[in-house]
Amino acid sequence: MKKASKGKKVFAGIAIGLAAVIALYTLFCLIAPPFVYPDFFRQAEAVQTIPGLWGGFVPQGVTKTASGSVLVCGYMQQDAPSRIYRLDPDGSVSELLLRRENGDEYGGHAGGLTAAGDYVYISNASKIFVLDAASVEAAQDGDTLTFLGHFEVPCRSSFCSSDGTMLYVGEYHAPGYDTEDSHRVETADGTAFQAIVFAYRLDPQGEWGVAEATVPAAAYAFCDKVQGFAVTADGRAYLSCSSGLADSKLHCYAVGTPDRTFSTGDAEIPLTVLDETRRIDTLTMPHMSEDLEADGDRLLMGFEAGALKFGAGLLPFSVRSVMALTLESK
Repeated sequence: MKKASKGKKVFAGIAIGLAAVIALYTLFCLIAPPFVYPDFFRQAEAVQTIPGLWGGFVPQGVTKTASGSVLVCGYMQQDAPSRIYRLDPDGSVSELLLRRENGDEYGGHAGGLTAAGDYVYISNASKIFVLDAASVEAAQDGDTLTFLGHFEVPCRSSFCSSDGTMLYVGEYHAPGYDTEDSHRVETADGTAFQAIVFAYRLDPQGEWGVAEATVPAAAYAFCDKVQGFAVTADGRAYLSCSSGLADSKLHCYAVGTPDRTFSTGDAEIPLTVLDETRRIDTLTMPHMSEDLEADGDRLLMGFEAGALKFGAGLLPFSVRSVMALTLESK
């Protein structure tokens, strides 16, 4: 009997110790972020928690619709359709599954997302997939959305955004994630950039809402590890850069006039090199920042750190919400 009693006490002590560790860890995660990332949390606020994280959803793209709903797209860890979550201003959430033009389920990476005019665009696999914006707005929870069509782009289309004038689509480059040799651009200081964003002029009369889907209007060259790109009304370009558990960085650049031209297909288009001569500021942020979208004087920003695949947000400083970052003049 004494041995059993002693065992119970040991077990109780372990349980109390474990509970204390969990409580301290939870308190740390709640209190520490504003002190570790003061500038980020001074400027950023949570819009809404990203749904589906515990169910295997891995968020990638983020945008805002004309009615004020926030859309988040991503892929699933398991064999299941990729999807969009629509987060409405009243707090309601709708899960919308994606389907290819031929009716097959779409299980692609669904890396970038942007709404512009009559369309919602999703980027992946060197393509821009097109959805009807009105259908996205009207869909009910559990509905399936079918792509109207798609067009090819001259990069791996890891992310996309729009600013009312242009549709931007770009690629991720890092060790192990190669891009086309023709996308190598040397900066004035000799640094080699190997990733490009292509800009397509928006046109409501054009096929899929762009002036000419086969020829970009402009290009931008930039650094490694870019997960999102957005241009704001004041002529600044923002890059969301992240890789693994390292701190994310939000770089801000003055766009200005193009530096040179860039060859794509049979066309020569203006190229702007976003190097150190144009960089205005850098903001350090929590790990795994993703897509960006300009929203007036704010940037909408997604994070994938809350996904079950990456620890379900239990690692310190994991952001599980769509964030809105108020832009500060420099």
